[in-house]
Amino acid sequence: MTDSIEFKETVPSGLFNTAINILVAPSEAIAEIQQRPTKAFPLGLVLISTALSLAWYFSIVDFSWYVDDVLATQNIPEDRLEASREAMLSLSQNSFMLISVVGGTIFTLVYYALQSAYLALISALTGNGQKFSRWFSLVCWTSLPVLLGIAGMIMTILLSPNGQLSATELNPLTLRNLGIASDNNSLNTLFDFFNLTMIWSIGLLTMGYKQWLGSSLIKAIGVVTTPYLLIALIWAVIALS
Repeated sequence: MTDSIEFKETVPSGLFNTAINILVAPSEAIAEIQQRPTKAFPLGLVLISTALSLAWYFSIVDFSWYVDDVLATQNIPEDRLEASREAMLSLSQNSFMLISVVGGTIFTLVYYALQSAYLALISALTGNGQKFSRWFSLVCWTSLPVLLGIAGMIMTILLSPNGQLSATELNPLTLRNLGIASDNNSLNTLFDFFNLTMIWSIGLLTMGYKQWLGSSLIKAIGVVTTPYLLIALIWAVIALS
């Protein structure tokens, strides 16, 4: 027997209520998204808020200090350090801002698309009829906890009036900034990638998979978390090799 989607008609709760419910009453929000799989509103919230926070960061950061801070984490040989510094300083601070904003937007879109494509592939293999478009909607909505991470970024910027704020310290909710760190820079990059809001989003996506398809909790956890566990495992093996 394959998983299937069962709809229970409810009165539309509205976009803002759904955004609040995904954080405080996720089962209600997931039921709403199941019936009305909108995408533009949650995606726009994440993309715009991320872009604005990155633009603000690059508008206030001490650019010369920022360049030195970035180079200090790259393990660049001493004889190439000055050339690397000059190459980075050849770009203006506004150029870095633009690259960061555009790069962050593209990364988010690709990340959401890959998640949705993976879940659509699983749906095709199991025959539950769930299409990419619906998964993309669920991914966008369950990613809204990232807004709390962005709020943390804003507070971090406000508490750094001198502009000497490392990009790795910008999000206070990364595993590294919460105390999980290593002497290995590659492992630290992994700890910078994973953060509490991402883990929260993975939990919500797991709830969505279970609720939409009526699957077991173990199956939902296995399906949703497998790509993240593989990434973490491969990353750790490469870092420690």
